[in-house]
Amino acid sequence: MHGEVEAVKVGTEVQGRVLHWVYLYYYRNLLFDAGCPNTAQEVFEHFKGREIKAVLITHYHEDHIGAVNLFKEITDVYVPEESLEILRNPPDIPKYRKIGWGQPEKIEGVKVAKEVMKFDDVEVRMIKTPGHSFDHVSYLVDDKLFCGDLVINTAQMVCMREENLLKTIESIEKVLKYDFNYAYTGVGVASRDEVVEYLNYLKGLKEKAEMLYAEGKTIDEIVAACFPNPSQKAILMEFVSEKEWARENMVKSLLGLPRE
Repeated sequence: MHGEVEAVKVGTEVQGRVLHWVYLYYYRNLLFDAGCPNTAQEVFEHFKGREIKAVLITHYHEDHIGAVNLFKEITDVYVPEESLEILRNPPDIPKYRKIGWGQPEKIEGVKVAKEVMKFDDVEVRMIKTPGHSFDHVSYLVDDKLFCGDLVINTAQMVCMREENLLKTIESIEKVLKYDFNYAYTGVGVASRDEVVEYLNYLKGLKEKAEMLYAEGKTIDEIVAACFPNPSQKAILMEFVSEKEWARENMVKSLLGLPRE
């Protein structure tokens, strides 16, 4: 628990070790995100018997939509409008993601999240926050921001090939115009100050990458300068994902360059 918010951490166990944790949240009888396909039944069972007025999804990635097809049988599920097509026709994801999170099922019969929604006495504001994915949104309830993978932390060294960190910067600046004390993210709870720190971290990397690029440095040289001491986790993620997650992606994204 984090105050009145129940934080639920889920992940796929392989040989006694969870490969990657992801968080979902329950607040005022609303569920924000739905875990990964590999843990769908456990997530559903965890909330069985409790009142869930609605499930609100931040984006289409498999680690946030896993139990949607179970929950939609008992309550309304709301998703970003931009997510509808890819949820109806989910891609065949790489093997490492199938192991770590699970292949997403086809999802239909869900509702489109509106800018302002009311669930009895609870008002939810949906804020479009693209960057991590093209369809990403965040939800503001009271002084709490449920924002999926909009905010990571200042230890981040890799990002997905599809991410647009320039848009992420814009989206974080956008949500900071709203009043909230904590951000409830896919990697844990962040204070408002920590959200600002993450924004400044991305801006600092961007400025450094732009300066080095203007000097004629290669992408490899810029990566080495921006991340001189890569963590074992970052190196492992690059290897396992065949660079779908990579430091190079972060640099190219911050420079506005295409990621092959």
